[in-house]
Amino acid sequence: MARDPLCPRCKTAIRGYADACPSCGFEKPVGLPWHVYALMALIFVAAMWFLIDLESIARAILAVREGLEAM
Repeated sequence: MARDPLCPRCKTAIRGYADACPSCGFEKPVGLPWHVYALMALIFVAAMWFLIDLESIARAILAVREGLEAM
């Protein structure tokens, strides 16, 4: 079973994602796990996917390709 994380200041075990250490009061003693950052990145990429007009980008790429073939 995973151990509770320790406060970087006083080394007291902290349960869950506490906003402050119960012993010394150090704020935000435990950082977010890596998968939270991965999820935020995925949401950001999905939002950009829907906000960018992908059809115009594809038309521009095809136009450049046709221009290069015509040379």
